[in-house]
Amino acid sequence: MAQFNQWALEYVLSDDEIAQLEIVKKAAKEIESSRASSTVVGNWAASVQQWMTPTHADDDEMEDGDEGGSGNIIARAKALGFLAGTLEALNKSILKSDQVLRLIGFFGAMFSYDHKAGITASAKALRRLYAMKAFKPDMGVKILEDVCKIKEDFRLQTAVTRLEIYELFLSLVQDPAVSSELRLKYGPSSGFVIDLLQLCQNERDPRNLMVWFSILALLLTDFDPSPEVTEEIFKVFSAYFPISLRSSATPIGITAEDLKEAVRGCFSAHQRVASHAFPFLIQKLDQGDAVTVAVKLDILKTIQACIERYENPQANVVPHLGKIWNSLKYEVRNGEVKETIDATLNVLRAIARRLDGTATNKLDVSLLSSYVDLVSRDCRDDLPNPTYTKQAGLLLMTVIGSNIRAYLLYNASFIDTIRQNLRQPKSPAHTKDLLLLLNSVLKTRIELFRDRKQGHPDDVQGLATETRAHLDMLFHDVYLPIWTTKATEPVSEERDVLKQVIQGLALLVSQPVLLADGTLALLCSASICSEICSLLTVTITKGLTLSSNDKQSEDSALEDEAVLALRTIVMNYTDGYAELAARVKAEIKKRNWVSPSEYSLNALKDLLSRFTFIGCSEIPSNIATDMPTQKQPSTLQHFITLTTNLLELFPLSSQATSSEVDTEEGPSANAHVVSSLHASIIWFRDACEAKHGKEALASPFSDDQKWLQEFQQFPEDWPSQIQHGNDGPDSLLSTSQQYGAEVYHRFLKLGLLIVRHLYRSAAFGPPGPWGERALVQLSQMAALVVRSLDEKLQVSCNLAQEAFSFFGRLEEQSVQSRLSGLLAKLLTLGILQGLRPGALEGLYTPGGEAERFMCDTSSFGRSPSRESDIRAAIGAILANKYNGKPPTSDPDSSVMKRVLDFWANWLTEAVAASSAMDPATFHAYNTIAMNVLDGAAARQDKRVLALIPTLHQAAASTHPNGKILAQSLGLIVKENPLLTPANHAHLKRFYKQWAYTHLAKPLLQAAQPAPDKDANAAARYRVAVLSVVSNCPFTVYQDDLDLLIRLLVTALSNRGGDDGNGQSNQQEEEAAWLAHVVAALEVLVEILNHEPAALKEYLREVIGGVTGVYQTCSPIAFISQGGTGSALKVQRGTARATCRSLALRVLGAIPTRFEERHVLAYSLPTQRMLAVACGDPVRKVREVARKARANWAMVVV
Repeated sequence: MAQFNQWALEYVLSDDEIAQLEIVKKAAKEIESSRASSTVVGNWAASVQQWMTPTHADDDEMEDGDEGGSGNIIARAKALGFLAGTLEALNKSILKSDQVLRLIGFFGAMFSYDHKAGITASAKALRRLYAMKAFKPDMGVKILEDVCKIKEDFRLQTAVTRLEIYELFLSLVQDPAVSSELRLKYGPSSGFVIDLLQLCQNERDPRNLMVWFSILALLLTDFDPSPEVTEEIFKVFSAYFPISLRSSATPIGITAEDLKEAVRGCFSAHQRVASHAFPFLIQKLDQGDAVTVAVKLDILKTIQACIERYENPQANVVPHLGKIWNSLKYEVRNGEVKETIDATLNVLRAIARRLDGTATNKLDVSLLSSYVDLVSRDCRDDLPNPTYTKQAGLLLMTVIGSNIRAYLLYNASFIDTIRQNLRQPKSPAHTKDLLLLLNSVLKTRIELFRDRKQGHPDDVQGLATETRAHLDMLFHDVYLPIWTTKATEPVSEERDVLKQVIQGLALLVSQPVLLADGTLALLCSASICSEICSLLTVTITKGLTLSSNDKQSEDSALEDEAVLALRTIVMNYTDGYAELAARVKAEIKKRNWVSPSEYSLNALKDLLSRFTFIGCSEIPSNIATDMPTQKQPSTLQHFITLTTNLLELFPLSSQATSSEVDTEEGPSANAHVVSSLHASIIWFRDACEAKHGKEALASPFSDDQKWLQEFQQFPEDWPSQIQHGNDGPDSLLSTSQQYGAEVYHRFLKLGLLIVRHLYRSAAFGPPGPWGERALVQLSQMAALVVRSLDEKLQVSCNLAQEAFSFFGRLEEQSVQSRLSGLLAKLLTLGILQGLRPGALEGLYTPGGEAERFMCDTSSFGRSPSRESDIRAAIGAILANKYNGKPPTSDPDSSVMKRVLDFWANWLTEAVAASSAMDPATFHAYNTIAMNVLDGAAARQDKRVLALIPTLHQAAASTHPNGKILAQSLGLIVKENPLLTPANHAHLKRFYKQWAYTHLAKPLLQAAQPAPDKDANAAARYRVAVLSVVSNCPFTVYQDDLDLLIRLLVTALSNRGGDDGNGQSNQQEEEAAWLAHVVAALEVLVEILNHEPAALKEYLREVIGGVTGVYQTCSPIAFISQGGTGSALKVQRGTARATCRSLALRVLGAIPTRFEERHVLAYSLPTQRMLAVACGDPVRKVREVARKARANWAMVVV
């Protein structure tokens, strides 16, 4: 006894929660060790007796102003907390049933004995006693009765205390055994419910309300209260509706939506409140303008919840349908807020579905029929009225389209009503609205067919036996007459009508019918489908028949609609795409493409793009028509049709115009055909991924693939043979099970066949049809196909060698010279770009193809700059995908070492003082060298490190080529679009950090301006450093900001060339300076975005520098220098605009990054300069200037 008394005293005197927890654990352990003997449990309970003084004594003390009364209350509360804490720590199975009962009596007495202290602890103790193993259901009844004795004092308790009591109530009423005892004792009168309602009806705390609403819902669902008690329960929770939540500075974790859902759960808890709920909610809804949108949405959602959850809808929903409908119909008929209209439609839809029944239990059809009749009677009369046509149709469609049975009952009469109104429309807008409703019926029918397997078997049977006469006549009776009347010269309003006609035709062709064997077929006959395809094909090919003088801006929307419709049609009526292809091909062949106008080329481009999108952007279905073709429908059917027709069209022109010959572009029309082939592969790949997922398509190819050997057996005119139905590769590309990865593999096989066919045509066929533009598209198409193949297949097809032989046979290799060096390298680039590193291993032999291309310094053709870029791209790819293993034990035989040594020697000679190489030639070859280094650096090839001293020395050379090299060092770390994970490139995660550390960081000190340094070398080093840094992320150079900022300030301060070397002409010097300044400004922008504090000490220099850059690059200065006219000067103007924009970005960011005291001194002159900049002739520069001016305007002078 003494031990428990001591622990209780220590607990009461302590304010440390951890110490209190240790005390109750000791008490619990003591009780457990005694196996809960009556003596020990009694001593434990009696240990708090000294604090259990009569309540009135405390009251008297409080009235006398004695603080001891308050102390006694606190001490008594803590003493009860000691008992409650001990129970919390006590094993649930240790106490006996009689002990639990006595403890319940003790703590329950607190609610009638002591209202000022210990209620929280008593509630916690009772919850713990409820969880004891010896707890009996009848004890729960006693707990409820005892706690309810607190009566009016309940509302005086703190919210936390009330929450404990609510949690206790909830635990009891949701316990099946306790609730059974309550029902047995109180019966339908449910007297305890009245006590609970009186106790808790004034609750306002959000947390407590969430629990209270859960209790009220349980009282309705788990008990059987009398109608009178049910009404009292309803009055309690309905008094909170509509509920809202006041904003609070302290987050409570409960939102207004949570409270709304909780109250909604009470309304929809049980159908016994239906007679109260529906009239109450409808009365709230009919208050007119007094109801806000938020409240209206809450009411509608609550009505919907009641409809969906009440059982026996015939007794609990049907009696209220008339009032619900009469109230809700005006929310749609006269409604203007989309949210409330949608919520109303959800309610109407829920009614129809509830009256239909479930997938396993259908209700009497008369319930649904009566409801639809009710809606139909009010809506049909509104259809002829253009003001309400759309709303009435929306109401009808919501109800009719809610389930299959409603649709089967009323769709025919609804469609007939629409047809009758279409015969006498009031206006084009009325016609459009009626067609929109008709299209909605057809769309709903498709959705019901799609979801039919989730419904009742009777629904599926109903779809199989539905009457379809009213659907069969829609084309000739509705759509075709409207199209014929309005399609000739449509005005603006009639175009909207035609859009609905086009959408309707697509929906009509897509309509399925369910056959007796459970399979699907198309509703329309093949002849009607074909006629519809023909109508829409005329729309998309019309552009070829017009001239540039015809107005087509308004027709383009119709053409786009027709494209979408045709795509939908051919996905279902699969024969339609072949018909479309024949018509498109015939229209294109009618015209002469030797010297087409720009308008004709654009029309051809649009038509081919649409043709490609229609056939390849989705996977066709296998729905049969009434005239099945001999061939089984194939997933690849449309792709094969498209590609073979385009290959038959190619070339549209076998000769180039004079301007195209001069530029090696080739005939533009041919380029559009190849571009469409490229687009078809992209579209079909995306369609496969969308339907099957990337993971499903990633399965490996089989090991026995010999695709190129198969291709060699095909005749050269295989596209024509497929088109004419002859035996050919079509049989090899077909498959009996066309699903997932197998379809994708077949698609890639056909893609490689197309690439091979075009490569051979470009390399060994007549040169006339091919130019750079077409070959670029072919190259990218090859890269797309090749990179999708796995390494084994790339190796088995020997694609690394084919990149140089262009799939030619031995006897054809001598003819390869028909392609110029530029065009041939484009083809090589396409295949190399997509190859995996393992497939390239055979190229890396000393003196082999890889070394030859990476060290290619042969002379250029007519386009040195373009050819240099292509050679550089090839060099970057070959250097990057090198495996790094020398073929012999001699390390000097490593191909990459030989390549890097070659460029080290070449660069050393090219920048030597005695070098006669002109800057233009050096620039072209240097681009190749830097890209080779880029490819090697991306995989952190250590051999690159040996070349860096040579690069530093060459950059400091006094020869003009040294400056070019310094400017180009950034190419080594610049993002290369060809070196990506998609192209299987080797990209080390921190390769830019690695390259910066070895390439640029050692030059930071040497690049600083100083009187004792070589000014020319320092200037070149600054150019080199900024070239590298501007192509690196901020995290790479953030540790060197102090040195780097000095270089930036110097770069902005110099006007014109850095080195003062007069060997370069003025334009070249200006271009070099602009590139240098752009790099500096880009780095400044990054620093301002990430670590502006580093610029605090340099604000004057930075602001002065960027201001000077803007003034130097100003349009007035440019014009005064004669900067207008030629293409070169236009390019200079663009570079100057870029400088001005970046300079203004830096200026605009400064006042947002620094406190006003740091920038105040520069405000007035900067604002004057920005006012002038707001008149810049370049729009994008003006936008930046306005933002910068607004930022500086916040600096108060």
